[in-house]
Amino acid sequence: MGMKFRVLRGNHAEGKYPEGHPWAGRSVTYEIGEIVDSKSNLARHNKLGPLGPKFQRIYDSTPATDKVKQGLEIFRKREARDLADDGNGPHGAQPQMPPDGLDEMTLTELRKLAKEESIGLTAGTTQAEIISLIRGAPVTA
Repeated sequence: MGMKFRVLRGNHAEGKYPEGHPWAGRSVTYEIGEIVDSKSNLARHNKLGPLGPKFQRIYDSTPATDKVKQGLEIFRKREARDLADDGNGPHGAQPQMPPDGLDEMTLTELRKLAKEESIGLTAGTTQAEIISLIRGAPVTA
């Protein structure tokens, strides 16, 4: 256990995410307000100037920010969001077209509709063939 410092401005990278973590090997980055448990004295990076010090030494029992746990929670939330079923994506149910009513029509009604839509039929065309031809016909305005 090292010294604890609060990041006051900018950010600070210290260590890497451990094996088995989704971000394994990436640098652990601490943002403003988070507490770093460091093996080195980060106060040496504090410079005099208009921006003030970058790190504040913490002497009390305030725990260091658990970046590994935070990173895992962020990863899980992103994964859940990406895999959520919104009904539009590859993970969701595909929308169904409303019924067109062709299956309930008689052969005579289908022949009349095909004629109105300029679909040529032969004398022996079956009901299923006519429905298929009507559904496959290009839409005309």
